[in-house]
Amino acid sequence: MPTSIPSVLITGANRGIGFELARQYAADGWTVHGGVRDPDTAGVLRSLGATVHQLDVSDHDQIKAAANALQGQPIDLLINNAGMWIGEDEHFGRFTNAQWMEQFRIHVFGTLAVCEAFVDNVAASERKLIVNISSGNGSFGWERGPGDYPYDTSKAALNTLSKGMSTDLRDRGITVISMTPGNVQTDMSGPNAMLTPEQSITGMRRVIAGLDLSKSGTFWRYNGEQAPW
Repeated sequence: MPTSIPSVLITGANRGIGFELARQYAADGWTVHGGVRDPDTAGVLRSLGATVHQLDVSDHDQIKAAANALQGQPIDLLINNAGMWIGEDEHFGRFTNAQWMEQFRIHVFGTLAVCEAFVDNVAASERKLIVNISSGNGSFGWERGPGDYPYDTSKAALNTLSKGMSTDLRDRGITVISMTPGNVQTDMSGPNAMLTPEQSITGMRRVIAGLDLSKSGTFWRYNGEQAPW
């Protein structure tokens, strides 16, 4: 059983799913590190007791600076949550190459850079968990509506990244999964989405608490169901 106070690093921690993750883990006594693009807007996050780091995942210098600040500190749980969606401009005939690349820069390149920067911190911890926040839109196994092409393809690529890292990091005892939080009431999905952030994160945390190396390389829904790749 873990004996020390557990710690979590959450990217995109200043709002939505990321903030609710920080809120719930802080309430349970975890040491919380929140990565945000603009620390000046993170007063509410700080009020939770979280340590705030400037961490735009598209800026590799900021990733390195945050990693230097946390050098030698174990991180039990790394949650790559930072993300974006551009709405109707994702649809066929509307998106641009620049918009597509920006989503890959955040969802894929940024996630991998964060994992590489903090892998030693995760390996030094007791739980050794990496959770990449994906989406059902990145699954080939679910029915879908009109394509949100930049978002969907970048989340599918993120799932491939999770699968690859689960193999690369297994010898270090690190569990890597993808997880979909469901359709959550955030700035991205709007107020009419199916789940409140509290409902989604409560379910996600239940799944995360049950992870071990035997589940590395898998894809999970917030409600505990395994998702198809």
